[in-house]
Amino acid sequence: MLSMTQSPDDHAARIRSEASAWLARLRSGDCTPDDTEHFNAWLAAAPQHREAYRRAERLWADLAALSRVAQPQLRQAQCFYARSRAKRRWRAAGLAAAAMLAGILALNPAIWPWLNAEPYQTAKGIRRTVLLSDGTSIELNTDTALRVSYSGQRRTVWLERGEAWFNVFHDSDRPFEVVAGDGRIRDIGTQFNVRRDLDQVSVAVRDGEVAVFAKSQSAPLHVNAGQQTRYGEAGGAEPVQTSDLMAISAWRNGILLVKNRTLAEVAEELERYHPVAIDVTDAKLRGLAVSGRFPANDLELTLKTIATALPVQVVAVDRDHIAIRPNR
Repeated sequence: MLSMTQSPDDHAARIRSEASAWLARLRSGDCTPDDTEHFNAWLAAAPQHREAYRRAERLWADLAALSRVAQPQLRQAQCFYARSRAKRRWRAAGLAAAAMLAGILALNPAIWPWLNAEPYQTAKGIRRTVLLSDGTSIELNTDTALRVSYSGQRRTVWLERGEAWFNVFHDSDRPFEVVAGDGRIRDIGTQFNVRRDLDQVSVAVRDGEVAVFAKSQSAPLHVNAGQQTRYGEAGGAEPVQTSDLMAISAWRNGILLVKNRTLAEVAEELERYHPVAIDVTDAKLRGLAVSGRFPANDLELTLKTIATALPVQVVAVDRDHIAIRPNR
């Protein structure tokens, strides 16, 4: 629960810090049964803990590609951690992480642009537009984090989580690329949307063209206006399809435009915009079809509308937890 003296940003930052510390501890090779018990209790204490830990795991996976060439430094850091005294475990975790990062930076100078890039982010329920020096604009949707690096040779954006709309000023001398998950999207003078979920990246183009470079794909996939594709950890990008740009871009006007989605999918989408966990445990309810136009910032109205249209009831379990159950 959020205390009366703690801001939402401070509360979220504290949870992210705790999640990172637990991840380091559990992967240290020196984790005890008592540690595991305390971790499980922390994880079960709040839905935000589970979400933060999933994101920490995702970040660890993203850094794996960078750390592969720095395995000696990583092993050295882990050994240092394992030798630390029990009463200094958490401090040792921080030192071990710092040692690993130093090794990665020494052998991977290409990571410096990412570290020096300008960060931009939004909280849940917040949208933001960033105007860059070349006239390019980036609209960040709810709960989005990205970094921007401009140099004389290239323009790079790392989409770390969430969703963004790019309106790019084309400059053939300085390519514009969005790095997301296991791939990258190169602009060829266009407007396009990129959404990054835990293991999937979706790309939809409104104007112009982009080239999508996905993992284990020998040649880029070209996506033109009115088309979309997606890629994940498994491999290359999926074949190009016609996109529903009205639904995809509705968030830019504060609208969730839902067309024949399951109730479970809609619940997950609402969790992106609001700091609550929405549980739909009944298997039959999870598969119910939902269509409609909902205000992204009004959870109460959205849930009331869904409850009116479907045989369900909405129950507020507590401040951070909502259950959708069969109507009785």
